[in-house]
Amino acid sequence: MAHPVDPSGLGRVLSETMSALGQFTAGAESDAPPPEGHGEAADGLVQVTVGPPGRITALTLDPRAMRMASESLAEEVTEAVNAALADLQEKVTAVPGQIDLGSLGDQLRKIQEDAGRQFSAFTDALVEAQDRLARQGGK
Repeated sequence: MAHPVDPSGLGRVLSETMSALGQFTAGAESDAPPPEGHGEAADGLVQVTVGPPGRITALTLDPRAMRMASESLAEEVTEAVNAALADLQEKVTAVPGQIDLGSLGDQLRKIQEDAGRQFSAFTDALVEAQDRLARQGGK
């Protein structure tokens, strides 16, 4: 005799799925402003701010920087931009509340396995009920 199907088990699996997806979308819909990276060079005469996906949002040159040779100024700007990009990359990888996709994938695999067992039990119960009805109707 098959065990009765627990409909709350199916509800639990669906609830866990929605919860896991809710965690993912909550992280994606954060109200926090996008991170910025800051860098400087030439003792602060060159300052750069960057934002995702690696765009320069501000470049400030102190008037004294304009007295530098063009090659030197270009090197200092490059150094400041690279420092700002490194700062942005560090901030993006350390965003608090960021969803661990590996962990989310593990949770969803477990939920999928649980759902598979629940649906299998549900199907078995339906087949058994159909067989019982067919036997009763044949008597």
